[in-house]
Amino acid sequence: MLTINFDDAQVEHIMPRNLSNDWKIKVSNADAINRRYGGTIGNLTLTKYNQEMSNKLYDEKREFYAESNISLTREIAKDYDKWDKESIVSRTNKLADELIKIFPKPEMLDESMVIDNSGEHLINEELDVTGTKPIRLTIQDNDFKATSWTSCLVIFLNHVWKNDSETYDRIKKDSSVGNMLFSNFRSPKVLENGEKIDTNFSANVIAALLAKMTEICGITDEVSYTIK
Repeated sequence: MLTINFDDAQVEHIMPRNLSNDWKIKVSNADAINRRYGGTIGNLTLTKYNQEMSNKLYDEKREFYAESNISLTREIAKDYDKWDKESIVSRTNKLADELIKIFPKPEMLDESMVIDNSGEHLINEELDVTGTKPIRLTIQDNDFKATSWTSCLVIFLNHVWKNDSETYDRIKKDSSVGNMLFSNFRSPKVLENGEKIDTNFSANVIAALLAKMTEICGITDEVSYTIK
């Protein structure tokens, strides 16, 4: 029987503690899920490649997990083809059945809890914007009236296209942003340059898309939104 040396094994957060915008785009309401479930047993495993995997998306991590010598980790790749709230809760319940005396089950997310987040926020601020309404988008000291999260997408892309067409093209070519916005038009909007973008996304996904685009533009610290 193979004996595993756990001396250099580390606890791995499958959904990372510090979410990249790619995670926020990939998983709906990732911030809220991470706050409630990120530290529970269902989102934890053991690996010797913690630093290498870091903030990688689950699809990439899954390849490492599938080859792990640790059965606890190897089973993740076998049992889950995606990593979201349902996956974390499912695995928590599975492990809790086996280890209930050691690890308590997490409290379920109370959907009725409402936090007042009205006011101005930097675009990269960790914030759940579900149910909020933006009234202004500020880009490099320029204030734009917003009526919805969809309008913020249109405003931002129109601004970039007018002021920096090369960066606009980089946004279109970005693998995570461009593929979502400029294809599969379920709820299209037309920009001032005549191009269409898809806008059929939740508020949190749009906020993550905006944050990712500001990274591409190099203006993350100069973009904010105001919500009521």
